[in-house]
Amino acid sequence: MITRVLNCITGLNVGGAEYMLARFVNELRGTDYLPEVMSLMSPGPVAALLRANNVPIHALDMHTSMTSLRALTRLRSVMAATPSDLLHGWMYHGNLAASAAALMGASQPVIWSVHHSLDEIKREKPLTRFIIRLQARLSKMTSAISYCSSTAAAQHEALGFDASKRVIIPNGIDCEAFRPLPNARERIRAELNIPPERLVIGNVARAHPMKNHEGFVRILAQLRTQGFDVHGLIIGEGHSDGAARRLARDMDLEDRLTTPGPRSDVASLLPGFDVFVLSSAWGEAFPLSVAEAMACGVPVVATDIGDCAWLIGDHDLISRPGDPEAQAQVVASLFSQSAEARSRRGLAGRKRVEQRFSLRQYRDAHMCLYEAALEERRRSGSNNAWRRIGA
Repeated sequence: MITRVLNCITGLNVGGAEYMLARFVNELRGTDYLPEVMSLMSPGPVAALLRANNVPIHALDMHTSMTSLRALTRLRSVMAATPSDLLHGWMYHGNLAASAAALMGASQPVIWSVHHSLDEIKREKPLTRFIIRLQARLSKMTSAISYCSSTAAAQHEALGFDASKRVIIPNGIDCEAFRPLPNARERIRAELNIPPERLVIGNVARAHPMKNHEGFVRILAQLRTQGFDVHGLIIGEGHSDGAARRLARDMDLEDRLTTPGPRSDVASLLPGFDVFVLSSAWGEAFPLSVAEAMACGVPVVATDIGDCAWLIGDHDLISRPGDPEAQAQVVASLFSQSAEARSRRGLAGRKRVEQRFSLRQYRDAHMCLYEAALEERRRSGSNNAWRRIGA
């Protein structure tokens, strides 16, 4: 029997949760689950991936994250025209939309997904803080709350999210798409005009204070001071004259930092990195870019936020947030090793992703969660199912 699932998400711009949604619904092809997507804002670039797989998209065309009467009217129309058996929210605003849609529909089971960690809630925007606290009060009405990180789960439960609804489903990686590629180092240097002898430290993320790309540049500077011939590469939106670019100019490192903007071919670029560096200061839960780099056989150095330490599985590669000097030392220790030793470390990371964080595991865990919610609904006639998966 076909089960229709309406996935509610804030938008479809470039981001980890947005890509996970697109890849997840593609994996549902051939199963008994028929996904559709509702974007609160006008669809962004990730919508193309959904359309390529014939996934219907409904957009409320909200211009900001603020709710409007027009958006509520449009939501009601979508629910009337889109029969669904289950509602799956993605990120804070998408979670609220899924709960609102249930009230306008047939009180379908609602599952929330949380893709953000909360080291300090005061760092969030006022509206986001309000929505988080509101969701804490509403959380008992869900069938389940899926977290991609156990750290994020504990942080949200400390703010009042119903702990009985906790489900841990780490992000999943397509290890066929993200894999080591022969001659990747040579290709990336030729394409981006990076001198072939330089060691490339890379990062993939949009420009945002929580990503701490200024810290990334300071790591680059520290390595240069120690005598390493390094080059920084940051792939993502907003860097053409962002904080990293400005700091690189101030530190006389402009010719050592490349910022090509967002790229759709990240899977072919990542294998050309010598080391991937996640310099984020807060907000990460289970960073997709870290797992993708690992799948490509690239050693990863990261700050100790979210589930990064568990994801990487090697505490020697983890340092505290906001300490670029300490993180530079970790990178220096890798560069002091032979290329063969770094390669072995990278391939060990790929094996870890294949064994623990595959896209197929991600899909299967969600299908179990869906079935639990639907079965509880059939059994009790209420929207209160939950199941803990893989905690």
